[in-house]
Amino acid sequence: MWSTWILAIGHVVSAMCWLGGGIIFVFVVAPALSKLSPASSGEFLVKVVPNVVRFIQVFAGLTILFGFLLLYNLGGTSILSGSSFYSVDLSIGITLALAAFVLAEFVSAPLQMKAVQMIRDMMASGAHQPPAAFPGTLKKASLSAMATAVLLILTSIAMIGAGFY
Repeated sequence: MWSTWILAIGHVVSAMCWLGGGIIFVFVVAPALSKLSPASSGEFLVKVVPNVVRFIQVFAGLTILFGFLLLYNLGGTSILSGSSFYSVDLSIGITLALAAFVLAEFVSAPLQMKAVQMIRDMMASGAHQPPAAFPGTLKKASLSAMATAVLLILTSIAMIGAGFY
């Protein structure tokens, strides 16, 4: 009983941090960057974005880890094989969460770190303009982060739905 409770709390808190971090980044930080001067936005990217990316990666990983441990603790995949709304909602939530995790870890985070590296290289070389590929990289990073946030919101809806059965 206590292990289920601890795993559930760990899973929910981690998921809140992952989703919250993603939403703040997508809806607050990214739009604010476009309103800063190029020098200010470059410095912000270099100093803040790596920490945000790391924060999101840690809590995304913890969410998945606690989720699978919780699933195992509750009976493993046998609870997903039923035809109840609970098992359907849970299966949808797991699928969406894994899609969000893959998108965040293997598309969004690398693109964000690539943009940071472009600015670091620009600053190190003394250039005053980012490379031509920078706006496209930033746009792709923003779109993939937005897609991840949407997947996480849909995941939350499915998981909350599963909790009502």
